[in-house]
Amino acid sequence: MSTIRTAPVPHTSGTVPAPTAVAASPPASTHSGFRRWTARHPVASFLLLAFALGYPVMFLPVLADHGVISDAWMPGVAGVDTERIASVLLVFVALLPAAMWVTWAADGHEGLRVLARRTVQWRIGVGWWLVILGGVPAVTLGLAVAFGDTVEQVDFAPFLAAQLVGLLVNLCLINMWEETAWAGLVQTRLGRRFGLVRAALLTAVPFALIHLPLHFIGDFSVGSVVGALVALLIICALVRLMVGYGLQATGGSILAAAVMHTMFNRSNNDEGIVAGLVDGDARKLAGLVAVLVVTIVIAAVSRGTSTRKVAS
Repeated sequence: MSTIRTAPVPHTSGTVPAPTAVAASPPASTHSGFRRWTARHPVASFLLLAFALGYPVMFLPVLADHGVISDAWMPGVAGVDTERIASVLLVFVALLPAAMWVTWAADGHEGLRVLARRTVQWRIGVGWWLVILGGVPAVTLGLAVAFGDTVEQVDFAPFLAAQLVGLLVNLCLINMWEETAWAGLVQTRLGRRFGLVRAALLTAVPFALIHLPLHFIGDFSVGSVVGALVALLIICALVRLMVGYGLQATGGSILAAAVMHTMFNRSNNDEGIVAGLVDGDARKLAGLVAVLVVTIVIAAVSRGTSTRKVAS
């Protein structure tokens, strides 16, 4: 872990590093209507917009999946299923526009520029990139085998190519913009007020709830939805903690947060890295334990270490 490096700036006592100071925007009192309210309550405004816009558009493909409305408008492309369509609609109709509106209302155009710089902030050190890219899949794979799954033989070149394509598609189409909203706006702002851990746990609740419509795809019952919500809250709490410590270690890099999110997904979904390498169901528990292990490692290595300022 000696390759992990950070730049010397004052220690932040466990909080998510704040973005580079933005140019002072006009006082909230000079704004009118919804912008003034948004500037005063940015997180609440984001959540209001995210759910008001997100739930209706997410339920469109869900209703089409159940035959309630026509599915003729849904693309019939291999690999583009109901869940992915709902996720893309959520990101581009709700999360990203809401995040941009709130950032502009609260911090003006300079706030948008800082947010954009954080999405391409890649200079975080080779060591951190190794942890972010390989930590969760490697630990998940090792634990899955330790828990009883058996290793499968794969044709390495096609497998690697397919996983790289899946990773890039998920990152560029969904997770980058999803984390621009959740990590870049919600978790960062809550972190300034409540500290890293409480910010992560507070973010986990709406982060879990926004994914709930996906569990109405296919057969479902009241029990299955309640069970899914409980599981989502646990999983999302762990993931948001990992992302929170990742933000602290990398100086608030949204790109790093998005890659961590993507690697978690690619380590745990049925067409992902670990699923293609092992046979068995132990990988599901292994994935959760892996997130906890990686979170502890990131927290321990970055503890007492200065964090890097967001690129200006």
